Amino acid sequence: MSTPKVSVIMPVFNSALYIKEAVDSILNQSFRDFELICINDCSKDESLSILQSYSDTRIVIIDLEVNKGVA
Repeated sequence: MSTPKVSVIMPVFNSALYIKEAVDSILNQSFRDFELICINDCSKDESLSILQSYSDTRIVIIDLEVNKGVA
């Protein structure tokens, strides 16, 4: 697989109510040559399991064990 032309970075923190809508919106764009890097910032809700439910190979999940903030 070649390197994608665009990387979309999505910080995630306790976003279970909205994460599916946000991810689906990005995945459904007409431009397809991208990776979606989701950085789970030690969420305490179901955000991580929702992200892990996707089988799209463009999604990269980074799961932080300690909350570090967006930056």
